[in-house]
Amino acid sequence: MPTLGIFLGLGLGLLAGGRIDNFADVRLRYLPALVTAVVARFALDGLLAAGDIPDVLRMWFVLVIYVLLTAMFLTNRSLPGMAAAALGTAANGIAIVANGGWMPVWQPSLRAAGLDSTAVHSSFHTLLTGPVDTAFFAHGGPLVDIIPIPIPIPMIQSVASFGDLLLGAGLAFFVFAAAVRSPALYPAQLVERISPASALSYAPTYPSAGVVAEAEVAAKAAVRGPLGHPYVRLAGNGAFSAMWLSQVVSSLGDRIHQVALVFLVARATDSSPLALGLVFAAMTVPSFLVGPVAGALVDRWDRKHVMVGSDLLRAAIVGIIPVASGVHVGLVVALVFLLAAVSSFFRPARAAALPRVVPAEDLLTANSAMWVADTATDLVGYGLGGLFVAFLGSSLALAFWLDGASYLASAALVAAIAIPPFVRSGVGAREGAGREGAARESAAAGAGESAAAGAGAALAREATSVPASILADLLAGWRFLRSETVLFATTVQAAVAELGTGALDALAPLLIASLALAGTDAPTAYGLFEMSMGVGLLGGGIVLGGLATRIPKGPSIIAAFTALGVAMTALAATQNLPLALILALAIGLANVTFVIPSQTLFQQRTPDEMLGRVVAIRLAVVNGVLAVAMVSSGALAQLVGFRPVIAICGILTAAAGLAGLLVRPIRRA
Repeated sequence: MPTLGIFLGLGLGLLAGGRIDNFADVRLRYLPALVTAVVARFALDGLLAAGDIPDVLRMWFVLVIYVLLTAMFLTNRSLPGMAAAALGTAANGIAIVANGGWMPVWQPSLRAAGLDSTAVHSSFHTLLTGPVDTAFFAHGGPLVDIIPIPIPIPMIQSVASFGDLLLGAGLAFFVFAAAVRSPALYPAQLVERISPASALSYAPTYPSAGVVAEAEVAAKAAVRGPLGHPYVRLAGNGAFSAMWLSQVVSSLGDRIHQVALVFLVARATDSSPLALGLVFAAMTVPSFLVGPVAGALVDRWDRKHVMVGSDLLRAAIVGIIPVASGVHVGLVVALVFLLAAVSSFFRPARAAALPRVVPAEDLLTANSAMWVADTATDLVGYGLGGLFVAFLGSSLALAFWLDGASYLASAALVAAIAIPPFVRSGVGAREGAGREGAARESAAAGAGESAAAGAGAALAREATSVPASILADLLAGWRFLRSETVLFATTVQAAVAELGTGALDALAPLLIASLALAGTDAPTAYGLFEMSMGVGLLGGGIVLGGLATRIPKGPSIIAAFTALGVAMTALAATQNLPLALILALAIGLANVTFVIPSQTLFQQRTPDEMLGRVVAIRLAVVNGVLAVAMVSSGALAQLVGFRPVIAICGILTAAAGLAGLLVRPIRRA
């Protein structure tokens, strides 16, 4: 897996316009020690194969080499991929040392990969048999080779460990960034000073004033080279690459545990529909019950600490779920609710931290990359989760513990990056003075759009001028959102659109079943419909990120809402399954085209000290409307039919999009 990551990173780097000779200019800290650790790791395989290391010394050799290699990766953690490489190396080292210098391969995973026991290399690997019990954990548990890769291609078909995946992904990022590097990327003392976030992406400390001019020249040169593409720039951003990988890792773990959760609850309750319904309700309710309060607290706390703490709590909660299922399913529902509530803290914290990790010009692309990570893990993760859960059989608890390990990995990756703290406004001002200042600034700013912007800025200062209660924080966030024309208008548009998407989620199975052709059963047709929408979501996110600097956000949002409404209306009228699949693709594309620019506008136009609560309020409004739409659309469809309901929601969505043309600030955003 690490070798595959190196080749993948190199291939993509060369395709992006990079060069192999760029590696000669990469500057790494403690390079001799790092080279020694890498050479020692490869020499270890040869010595073990030759039997030149006595068994009594085997574990100590492995321990020293893995500690040194992990330490050298950590020392260079500000570089792209190095934090993940350090974490993967440490995870493998723990598993190997726990087994006296051997890496166990779990036998069920070996069979699932299409291999037999002869594939286990005797000089380094050993076969681990038996159920998932205390002995399994004593041998390293989820950190051993347990992930089957059943692709019948040499060098790919194997059983990998969690650490292998992290190490391979980290090395892929590092090699890619090294191939397309610019003079501003790797030297710790030559970091561009376009923004504090980009500076901290490449070095653990801010640059000194004496290197600013040289760094700016290097940064301008980078724009003309491969790093001129926004996705390539983000891959070379050490902090963002760590945050992105943490998202991918935890999301894949989530998909696996969500598939396992269905079967776990079904086994515990004899497939009770009520129990399954309660579990899914527990996943969604906290987003609008807990979300706003979580956002207000996020604005008071350090965002990095919130993300790390949330991941640690989620790791503990998800690890308890399989144990709780053996006691009572009600405990599972409570734990799922608690898991979703903790996630309500993580999401606004990540949204608020992202603008401090990437430069302003790359923010929309960064949001697109995060969206692509979520969508890709939806498309891939649920399929892999199904296969993984299928071969686990009675060892279903391992899916939850693997997800717990993914949360721990996410916490470690986020903890390894530097996120500049925001500076709060000074204290001591009185509430009345704050309001008076808001009025003065609004008057000075002029009429219309400028006045609204001035009032919004003053409200933001007022919100942090004196200590306030959580309720006061939420009210201040709502007042800011209400006063910011662009953000409030897009929130209203999104709420109307969620009426349509909620109705579509609830009624699409009925619509697609009515369109199934001869030879295509309804479940297959519905699967194709969801896949088409997913392709639109994923493809739209990739394209949108690449065009971030060329498209205006406001007009894109207007066009996307309008197109979404038109596509839904056409879907309600069509009697043709292939056309419905094309419209599903368009719906996915339109959806991502308003979600990502809207989120970027919130991050750009909201003061840092209010970003958590404002984003959370918007999510609560949108998710609340979505939940109501999913429930009410079914009842309404009983009265008038599902096609009229979808058509009405589509018309409303298109009207909301076109209404944006009447709001000048949106047109100009």
